[in-house]
Amino acid sequence: MLDLLSPTGALGLVALGMGGYYSCRRYIDGCRVKVIVADAKTSVVVRQTTDKGMVTLRDVLYAECPSLTDPRRAFMVPTPYLATGLLQTIYATMRIRLCDRSSDVSYERNMLIMKDGATVSLDWCPSVEGKGPIALLLSGVGGSSQEHHIRAMAKSLVTKFKGSGFRVVVVNHRGTARTPITSPRPYDSGFTDDLRAIVHHVRTANPESKLIGIGFSMGANVLTKYIGEEGASCTLSCAVAVCCPFDIKVSSDAINQSNLLNNYVFQPAVMRTLMRAIKRAEHLTADPTWALDMTRINGAKRLWELEEELMVKISGYKNLAEYYERSGCVAYVDDISIPFLAINSLDDRITPPQGIPVAKFMINPSIALALVPHGGHLGFLTGFPPRIWFIKPIEQFVEAIIIR
Repeated sequence: MLDLLSPTGALGLVALGMGGYYSCRRYIDGCRVKVIVADAKTSVVVRQTTDKGMVTLRDVLYAECPSLTDPRRAFMVPTPYLATGLLQTIYATMRIRLCDRSSDVSYERNMLIMKDGATVSLDWCPSVEGKGPIALLLSGVGGSSQEHHIRAMAKSLVTKFKGSGFRVVVVNHRGTARTPITSPRPYDSGFTDDLRAIVHHVRTANPESKLIGIGFSMGANVLTKYIGEEGASCTLSCAVAVCCPFDIKVSSDAINQSNLLNNYVFQPAVMRTLMRAIKRAEHLTADPTWALDMTRINGAKRLWELEEELMVKISGYKNLAEYYERSGCVAYVDDISIPFLAINSLDDRITPPQGIPVAKFMINPSIALALVPHGGHLGFLTGFPPRIWFIKPIEQFVEAIIIR
């Protein structure tokens, strides 16, 4: 037995301690955030100041967003028992309805009717009127204003920027969050018409307010595609996309793989939500030109089956491949002309990094990409108890672009 009081034992303890320290340091270094943005010469100017002259998007990221670029702070170190993307995703899904001190917000709802008769609901926080900035939050498939990360993001923004009269409005897609279903056409990954109408409505009612878009997962894809479609005409002041799938085909292949996460967590949760919405729409008459096979729709077990039988036919696409190609925002990233930040995880099994158009972020001067090694899908949980990491960099980005 080693005598810990002997020179040999003491040296052993020192070696063990040093080994542990360097292993820990190496792990933390592996959690460093990587930012991809155009170089200093081409990065878009986001504002002008009297003392510094022009401030570019790159300047904003490296001077005012330390959570993303400060060598001492730009880390997303996972909660110890949530060290992998799979654990992050499962844990985040399990606490999707958690309401704690960080997310205890209340909303005031108003309904908006789309041109085809569909209803979307807008949940406002706080409900007071004003001229301050407004953030539009878009959730993922089957999501709503009641999800933990949505409520936590909303509370954080309105609390931090209370002095500026900051408001948040959460966009509840057709049929979600107990929104009445008044049209047989559902929402889908590439459907931007509703968001376009919502932005116009909010802009018209609040002409002096700056608008910010923040999307999560599918909502991030819809937001990004919309911004690209609008191009130089986009009225949003800036936008953030978290876990954006970009290439829907890559994401769909990942989601439909047979594995623990898909079979027992993601697919069942998404399918329950979508099938519930379909059942609630039974009183509506579908357009006969869609030629829907309701037997196949009602018996669907995987997301791709609904997409093929429902989304493809309703949108008039030839097949599933065309639906993926036309619905993904990857083809619209080049046309984004407002300050735009994407935050993605490299171990996200739902929106894998293979679908991220990294090269585009080096070319388009208006966009930036933050890559996190270990965050899973809409997890990004750090510390103990776990807290959502991406809230802080989003706050810093919004403050740098909108508040200052």
